Amino acid sequence: MPDKIVLDSNVIVAIFFREDGVSEVAEKIVEKYKHYYTLDFAIVEITNVAWKKVMFEKEPIEIIEDGLRKCIEFVTSVCEVINSVELYGVAFKIAIEKNISAYDSLFAALSMKYNAPLATADRKLHEKVDNGILVRQKRATFR
Repeated sequence: MPDKIVLDSNVIVAIFFREDGVSEVAEKIVEKYKHYYTLDFAIVEITNVAWKKVMFEKEPIEIIEDGLRKCIEFVTSVCEVINSVELYGVAFKIAIEKNISAYDSLFAALSMKYNAPLATADRKLHEKVDNGILVRQKRATFR
């Protein structure tokens, strides 16, 4: 069994908010690993996704609140949450070099720090990192 993996926010969201072709793959990836890393601001990103689901997709607030609570419990009790301040210098260089957002580059830097694959549902990010797993397909794509 592989040891560790970095989960970006969209993978965590996919586990608790059903998304065809993504949720199933995200769950299978998580089942394969023993240690999970994510960033402190994943909570902000996850909360923002929940807000969008209520405001724009008109999902029932009660269902979204339940999914949000489960996401946050997963992050705070299952994942090792790393403070982004530890990675900003490396992340900034990655963002410039790879032409990706600072948010994405922080996840890439976390992947590098722990020498662990980065699981993401973001195709652009997957294409820019060296050690990524794309969960946007029926089968995970490993690099």
